[in-house]
Amino acid sequence: MLSLRQIFPLIASFAATASACTPCTSLTLSNPPPGTSLINITSIERHDVTVTGTRFNGTGTVSNISFCDVEIYLTHGSSHDAVRIAVWLPLPIQKWTGRFMGTGGSGFRAGIFDPALAEGVADGFAATSTDAGVGNAGDDPSSWAQNRQLVNNFVYLSIHEMTVVGKQVAEQFYGKKPTYSYFNGCSQGGRQGYRAALEYPDDYHGISAHSPGINWDRLLPGFLWPYLQKLQTPGLTTCKIAGITAASIAACDPDDGAVDGLISYPPSCKFDATSLVGKEIAGCDVDKTITKAEADAWNSIRDGPKYKSGKSIWYGMQPGSDISFVTLAPFAPGESWLKDFILRSPNYNTSTLTYDDYLADFAKSVKTFGQSWGSPSADLSAFKKRGGKLLTFHGWSDQSVPGESTIEYWNRVSQTVGGVDDFYRLFMAPGVGHCASFGYGPGPWSLMDTLVDWVEHGKAPDTLFAAGFGKTRNLCRYPKRLMYKGSSSVENASSWTCI
Repeated sequence: MLSLRQIFPLIASFAATASACTPCTSLTLSNPPPGTSLINITSIERHDVTVTGTRFNGTGTVSNISFCDVEIYLTHGSSHDAVRIAVWLPLPIQKWTGRFMGTGGSGFRAGIFDPALAEGVADGFAATSTDAGVGNAGDDPSSWAQNRQLVNNFVYLSIHEMTVVGKQVAEQFYGKKPTYSYFNGCSQGGRQGYRAALEYPDDYHGISAHSPGINWDRLLPGFLWPYLQKLQTPGLTTCKIAGITAASIAACDPDDGAVDGLISYPPSCKFDATSLVGKEIAGCDVDKTITKAEADAWNSIRDGPKYKSGKSIWYGMQPGSDISFVTLAPFAPGESWLKDFILRSPNYNTSTLTYDDYLADFAKSVKTFGQSWGSPSADLSAFKKRGGKLLTFHGWSDQSVPGESTIEYWNRVSQTVGGVDDFYRLFMAPGVGHCASFGYGPGPWSLMDTLVDWVEHGKAPDTLFAAGFGKTRNLCRYPKRLMYKGSSSVENASSWTCI
């Protein structure tokens, strides 16, 4: 039992902390980030809120959360932009863990807001999101593509300013600074996380950034390569694509020692779609027979864009990936990039795109946007020096962001910084699609828990547990890959090892 001498200092300390707290409706922003000024701030308590569409794949629900909802609008100089920043602060204050979380966006949206914020609050984080001033128009950036301030906001600036503002508001509300700061995002959010590690290494202790849309100058025109193959080969139907994809899985599934419906390491798959020429695809209603042109088109989608010389300029879609939605119609972000950024012609008819046009547009994208939107630097030494940790998973069956893009960056970081395993770990997930939203393989869970354990307790992950589709796996830390042990159920993680 504590003595009165011991109790009184505790009471005094609590009183001091409580008096330092600011009520939700009285929050202010007295020190906006340099170069910005405050347009408006509002705040209100919200109780027993339910938010749907959570998790990266949008299938989750967070129920009965309470928080202080802070809405802030900033502008930069005379640019007349209006950058929205939302900060959700868990209530009651005892539910705050002392942790802060920045969240990322998707496509041409800088932030997802409610679904991302709700996940953070449910886990005791003070969470924040931003729209970078571009609003929430999804994959239509035509209204801001030529606005230098809004482009800078989106590419790198607003995630940092969101972080500065969010931490300041959290400190004012709770009466103390966050103990640890984390970032959580996938796709566009993954790109934002990587950019934060590079340009603002002191912002976060840990960054959870997955299927990252890095190498944007090449990634975005790369989105249109499958569609170009379809334009040139109209007979390549959804049914035929599915049939060829199934054949690729059947051919390469056994390479890891077991037949489980997954290709553990697709780059080693030697499947050639021309082996199906003249064969019928079961289940197709009409035009069932695979032609040489259709097989070549599928192979080209797998191999990725190439110059006429045969030299590769970007990565393709791995065997086992469902490529239909990026093939049968132009993938919206790629089409927007072509129209609004490369060509500056919003009315361009993408169905007129030719191979020569494509090569010229790709080259222009790299030349014009490589330094700003691309990922030319892999020097994460400052992030490593401050003790930061970067955790990434990427699905081998990602239908939009090729896994090899992230592997390329991992290799460059390893060569540039060295000691990459000390602070940056990549896990490749067989059969998993973009941000675990699609595909047919088990997706990783508890990613933030894993990152917190690494940052706060020094428990560096050697594997990531994954579950789904009746399967479990312990995903391997790259460059290791999964191999069947030769006994027990192929569905269970315990039957596999990393080699």
